[in-house]
Amino acid sequence: MKFYRPKSILRLILTGFSLVALPLIIALVFATVSVDRLVNQSQHNLLQSVLATLGSQVLVEAITAMERNARQYQVLGDKVLFEVYEENHQKFIDTARTLEALELVSSQRNLLEDLHFAENEVHAVLSANPHDAPDITAALPRFTELGQTASQILANNRDLINRGIEDIKHDAGRVQKTLLLQAVALVPAALLLSILFAILITRPINQIDKTIRLLGDEKLNEPVAITGPRDLEQLGERLNWLRNRLLELEQEKTRFLQHISHELKTPLTAIRESAELMNEQVVGDLNAQQQEIVGILHDNSLQLQKLIEDLLNFSILRARASRLSRQRVEMKTIIEQVLEDHKVTLLAHKLDLRVSLQPVSLDGDAEKLRILVDNLVSNAIKYSPEGGPLRLLLIRRGASAIIEVADSGPGIPAREHERVFEAFFQGTPATSGHVRGTGLGLSIAREYAQAHGGNIYVVNSSKVGARFQVVLPLEQDS
Repeated sequence: MKFYRPKSILRLILTGFSLVALPLIIALVFATVSVDRLVNQSQHNLLQSVLATLGSQVLVEAITAMERNARQYQVLGDKVLFEVYEENHQKFIDTARTLEALELVSSQRNLLEDLHFAENEVHAVLSANPHDAPDITAALPRFTELGQTASQILANNRDLINRGIEDIKHDAGRVQKTLLLQAVALVPAALLLSILFAILITRPINQIDKTIRLLGDEKLNEPVAITGPRDLEQLGERLNWLRNRLLELEQEKTRFLQHISHELKTPLTAIRESAELMNEQVVGDLNAQQQEIVGILHDNSLQLQKLIEDLLNFSILRARASRLSRQRVEMKTIIEQVLEDHKVTLLAHKLDLRVSLQPVSLDGDAEKLRILVDNLVSNAIKYSPEGGPLRLLLIRRGASAIIEVADSGPGIPAREHERVFEAFFQGTPATSGHVRGTGLGLSIAREYAQAHGGNIYVVNSSKVGARFQVVLPLEQDS
């Protein structure tokens, strides 16, 4: 089954708006028609009732007037009185015909027909006989019966008005109930449609947002999949092309770093070994100034070698070629080895080294853990002022090993606590040294910490300087 898929997000929004508004429009139209029908019916019933009531009152008045005129005519025999009677008779006839044209119930219509027939009989007697005829005298009491019938018709009309009001109330209640049922059915349907289209609209946007975040975090191995309107799918295809392009650029950068690092190591090794030979005076004696220059050359060659090694380690990490060679490692021994390697530099900077190491062993790669600690110590030495304190702590806390390295340098602003672990990011410049770092040391340290199932953090501290804390699990799953 193939579903309709809009070609654009605008068309999807318009389609959703139309479908959501449709049941509400239907409910509104139905409510308008129902209320209008109820109002028209009420007006019609009210008009019929009013006309019937007025006509019945006119009938009662006309019969009363005809009885009075007939009795006066029967006594006096005045033709003028008979003419007045005829006028009231015609008024009665016109009113009766008007009532017959109304929508009366059968009982009212039967009473009206009986009244009309009886009045015609009385009129025929009055018209055909002299005023003092016995038939007229016998017919006059029938006006009382006519009046009673007309009064009964009037009373029935009032009862009909009351019943009409009750019928209107009943119809109004029925319409209200129908509208309520429609609201109960249509409003949730509109809400469900709104939620459905909100999901259909926001899902591809959220997918695009997730993809952009992954690209920003350099997580390029997950393919881009955008489902939704065609224009957003095309945007997803462009993002996927961008991801592939970034992967290619990342691979090219890694290859470049590997090549340039290897190319630099060969001449650098020759420079370092030559400096060592000159420093050992193998090629001849050196005066004091020459020995100082050779020392500077030797120290900077070692520093440059460290930077090249960082580049190599970083390129290996980016290529995901790094694997852990696990064994039982004594972290105290590794830290002591790292401090021994930096002994000359620590003495040269006259740093006040404060070390507190507990014997802690864990499962890990000794070489990568050494690089992790070495990068932190190197970073602390680089940023510490001459003669400042440098603190190093190793403790066991629960099932984790805690390593802390704190310097007395300028510290790290809070806004850079996460960025310092990004590759090639460099914060506050070092206070000393001829060669700036590559910005890879902390990035490599975090990669190795996470590879061991741990992590590294910048710890907020009220003291001067930067303080890094590494948390490593003592045991790891295979």
